[in-house]
Amino acid sequence: MMFGKNYRAMMVALAAIAGFTCTASAQTRVACVGNSITEGYGIWDQKKYPDHLQEMLGDSYKVQNFGVSSMTFANKGPSDNMSYWNTDKFKAALEFNPEIVVIELGTNDSKFFTNNCIENGQPRYNYNYGQYEKEQLYKDYEALLDTFMHLTTSPRVIATLQPYSNNCEWGIMDTAIVNQINPIIEEVATRKGVEIIDLHSQFNTPEWFLADSVHPNATGAKELAKIIKEGILKVPEASDSTTAIRGKGFVRSAGSSREQDARDFAGQDAQGLEQQDACRFDVQGRKLNAKPKRFTPAIRQVKKR
Repeated sequence: MMFGKNYRAMMVALAAIAGFTCTASAQTRVACVGNSITEGYGIWDQKKYPDHLQEMLGDSYKVQNFGVSSMTFANKGPSDNMSYWNTDKFKAALEFNPEIVVIELGTNDSKFFTNNCIENGQPRYNYNYGQYEKEQLYKDYEALLDTFMHLTTSPRVIATLQPYSNNCEWGIMDTAIVNQINPIIEEVATRKGVEIIDLHSQFNTPEWFLADSVHPNATGAKELAKIIKEGILKVPEASDSTTAIRGKGFVRSAGSSREQDARDFAGQDAQGLEQQDACRFDVQGRKLNAKPKRFTPAIRQVKKR
């Protein structure tokens, strides 16, 4: 009789362990790949966007933060200590065997296109300007997507257009993000049939940023997670190598990026941007003088490069 009780107890314990193992193995692994915006620069003791994303998605997902500050998607080779390709987090993200990959990289690549801007009436020059060929950036971003897409898990890869960022001292100007980086991301991702979340049109509220006007504050990290969550939970729509179907939260269609969302700080060099296209933040109050334009999602043909 005692044996029967012990046996039943053992079976209950084994069932519990099996149930736990089954639940754990059923978790969808989400890799948040990115730069300091993903890592959580400036809010070290607070929740970062991947932390909020984990809470929002729930126990059926396992979200992990693979962000590294200051990194580019440009890959100059093994000696490039500013390339995400050469980080331990990149290797860890691959070993994580993700089923969903969210790639938030490109803000630091904008430094290659920002020569100078005006801060406090004086020009500031960026030592990264012109240090990398634009054509190579297309190849590097495609290689990055391919690296994740070809994992044995065949993960669902989601690229993000880079959010608003503007810091003259760091050589990060939003006009370069709008005119140079986001078009590269959009064209390559669309051609590869990769989903795109347009952070630039959605993550642009001044109150969501730290004083550096690049990184999300604690509130912004949560708002960023909401946008990413919506993109993850959205059912991917059919696409091929030349056509991408846009949905809510995904890439805009008509018009150039310059015409859509260009912003710049008041008093700073617009980097060749037409004045009427810029919605400006006030340097002190960081308030938008005008609301950014919104565009109706549509279908757009993208030519193969």
